[in-house]
Amino acid sequence: MKLHTIAVIEIKKSFKGILKVSLFMSIFVIMISSIFDPDLFAGMDEVLANYPDFIMEMIGGALDLATFGGFYTVEFLAMIWIWLGIYFILQAGQDIPSTIENKTIDLTLSKPLKRWEFVLGRYMRFVFSIFFVMVFIGILTFLFIEFAPNLQDQDINLVEFFWGLTWAFVFLVSLTTTAFFFSVFLTRKQSTGIAFGILVLFFIIGTFYSFFDEGIQNIKYLSLFFYYDPSRIIVSHSYENVVRDFLILIGYSVVLINASILLFNKRDIPV
Repeated sequence: MKLHTIAVIEIKKSFKGILKVSLFMSIFVIMISSIFDPDLFAGMDEVLANYPDFIMEMIGGALDLATFGGFYTVEFLAMIWIWLGIYFILQAGQDIPSTIENKTIDLTLSKPLKRWEFVLGRYMRFVFSIFFVMVFIGILTFLFIEFAPNLQDQDINLVEFFWGLTWAFVFLVSLTTTAFFFSVFLTRKQSTGIAFGILVLFFIIGTFYSFFDEGIQNIKYLSLFFYYDPSRIIVSHSYENVVRDFLILIGYSVVLINASILLFNKRDIPV
C-alpha cells in the first residue's frame, strides 16, 4: 500500500459526500447569482460608502455591486471561508484523530507503509475534494454567465473569474492544511478548536489590521486573509502582487504539510 493507493482509497470513501457538497454549493451559488440585477444594485455602492468603516473592512477589497463580478465576489468568493472553509476545517481537524480513536490506524500502519505516505495520502484527499468542489462550482458559474438572461448585458471576463476561483482554491487549501497540521498530534476536539480559533484570529488580523496601532499593523502579514483578495482581479482588473500572494499561500501549505509529516513520524503510536 503506497501513497497513491491511500489517496485513491480515501477519495473513493469520501466521494459521495464531496459530490453532495459540490451540488449543494453549486445550487447555492446559482441562487445567489440569479438575484443579481445591475439596476437594483446600481446605487448600493453609495449606500455602503456611508456605512461604518469596520463594515467596509469586513467586505474587503474593491466593491462594485453594480457589476456581476463585484456582486459574485462579495456574496461568494469573499465569504468562501464561511461557505466552504469551515466545512473542510472541521473535516481535516478530525481526520487523523478519528483513525487513532477508532483504532483503524493500527491496521494501516501494521502494513509495509511509511508514515509520510499515510499522512500525505490522507491529506491529498482534502486537496482533491476542494479541487473537485471548486471545479464543479466554476463550471456551473461559467455556464450561468453564458446563458443567464440577467447577465447578457454584462461585460464579464471569464479569465478573471478563472483566476478568482483558483485563488479561492489555494486559499481553502491553506485553511484546511492548518487544521490538518493540528490533527497529526492533537485530539479531534483540540485540533478543530485550535483551527477554528486560528481561523478567527487570521480573519481579524487580515481584515481589521488598519484599525490597529500603526506600530503593529505589520502583523497583517501573518494572516492568510491578507493574501486573499479576488476582488483585486475581478473588480479592479489588477494582477498586482497576485503571484506573490499565490506563492505565499502555496508555500504556507507546503511548509505546514511537511511539518505535519515530521511531527507524525515522531509520534508514538504503538501498532
